[in-house]
Amino acid sequence: MATPHSDQDGSKKRRWRNFLLEPKFQLKFAAYLVTVTVLVGALLGVFLYRNTLALLDEASNSLEARSRAAEVSHELSNAALSNELIQKMGDPVFVAQLERASKKIDERYEAEQAAILEQRGKLVRRQQTTWLVFIGTLAGFLVLVSLTTIMLTHRVAGPLMRIRRMVKDVASGQIRPPPYGLRETDELKDIFDATRGMVHVLRKQNEDDMLVLSHALERAQKEGAKGEWLDDLRTLESRIKARL
Repeated sequence: MATPHSDQDGSKKRRWRNFLLEPKFQLKFAAYLVTVTVLVGALLGVFLYRNTLALLDEASNSLEARSRAAEVSHELSNAALSNELIQKMGDPVFVAQLERASKKIDERYEAEQAAILEQRGKLVRRQQTTWLVFIGTLAGFLVLVSLTTIMLTHRVAGPLMRIRRMVKDVASGQIRPPPYGLRETDELKDIFDATRGMVHVLRKQNEDDMLVLSHALERAQKEGAKGEWLDDLRTLESRIKARL
């Protein structure tokens, strides 16, 4: 006994098979569009990589200059304090003030260095996020292009399959126009209608020929005609009937 889950899986597979009526044509067309999308995405990726790399270099140089400026400022401040300390070595109050000032300079320097490191980390994370978003968007777009292409080509594949079926039936000797038409969303309606109209004309011609042949055989039978040609005509009649 089939479970609801297996029934669901089967219905999903059937739905996808219904969309892939002409797998060779539809998948080939989807592959073309995916290839074009990948090429455009690659070009865009190269452009994005070069620009983000240039921006990252500029930001890194700016942070490096900021770091060097902070180091120079720190050294100059300490040098100035050292000169004042030499001049007022014997003043304990000044020494205490100097120590506090030196501590504040060190704290500002450490805070500046920490801010620089944090900004560098943000730049790296921002670059990584940009690439992840780009790759994820490109992958999602490829999936969307593939599914959309299959769904759109389904509107062409359905009519092509029905036209092929009509042509095969005629080639095998079955002249029977299909009773069905196309859906409103299908393409190639003109070609489908022209093919079905051709099959209608062929059937009408065979029906007319069949009617003429049947009347001729009836007259020949009434007149008592005999001969092998009558058997040939009856064989032809049977062949025409088989087509209809």
